[in-house]
Amino acid sequence: MFASVGVHGPVLSPTAALLFDVVLLGAATVLLLQDKRMTRHQGVLLLSFVAVVAVLRVLMANLPNVQPVTVAVLLAGASLGARRGMAFAILVTMLSNTVLGDGYWTLFQAAGWAAIAVVGSRARLIEDDRLLLGRATLFAGLLAFPFGLITNLSLIGGGTGFAHLPALVWAGLPFDLSHALGNVVIMLWTGALMLRMLLPVDVPDAMATPGVESDVHLV
Repeated sequence: MFASVGVHGPVLSPTAALLFDVVLLGAATVLLLQDKRMTRHQGVLLLSFVAVVAVLRVLMANLPNVQPVTVAVLLAGASLGARRGMAFAILVTMLSNTVLGDGYWTLFQAAGWAAIAVVGSRARLIEDDRLLLGRATLFAGLLAFPFGLITNLSLIGGGTGFAHLPALVWAGLPFDLSHALGNVVIMLWTGALMLRMLLPVDVPDAMATPGVESDVHLV
C-alpha cells in the first residue's frame, strides 16, 4: 500500500531523517562513481532525467497511486544498467520526497524502485535500441505488486508487526491495482519517449577534434 502524499511508518527525529538521507545519497554516489563507463555527458543526461521524473511525480501526486517513477526506473535499468538505474531510483525518490514528504518511508520507496531498476537491467526489454513495448508493459504492470509489498514494510513498527503484513497487503490491494494500471498506461503512452531520453548519445569532445583548438583560443 502506498499513497503519493502522507506519512508511512514511524516518524523520525530530524537527526535520524538526516542520517537516512546521507546514507541514501552516499549509496547513489557510490553507485555512480563505480560505473567507470559513464561519461560526463551521460552523467548530465541522467541527472536531468532525474529532475524531469521527480517533477512529474510531484505533479501527479493527487492521482491515486499513479507512479511515473516505476516506468522510468524500469527503463533506466534496462538502458543504463543496474548501477545507474539504482542510483537514478534513489535520486528521484529523494528529490521528489523533498516536496511530497521525506521520512522513514523514503528508504523503502528507494529500495523498491532500485529493485525494479535491477529487474529492468535483467529483463531484456530493449533490442537494437528499440523498446519491446509488450514485454516492458507486462513487467511495468506486474512490478507494482512487489513494490507495494516493499513499501508496506515501512509500516512495521510502533505496534504493527509482521503478523499484520497480510492485512496491510490486502488493504493496500486497490492502491497496488491503481499503481499497476497507471504503469501500463504510462508505459504504452510514454515508454518509447522515455527510452529515447535515457539512451546515451555519443557526443564528441570538441577539444579533441582536430583543428578545433584554433576556434577556441582567446584573442
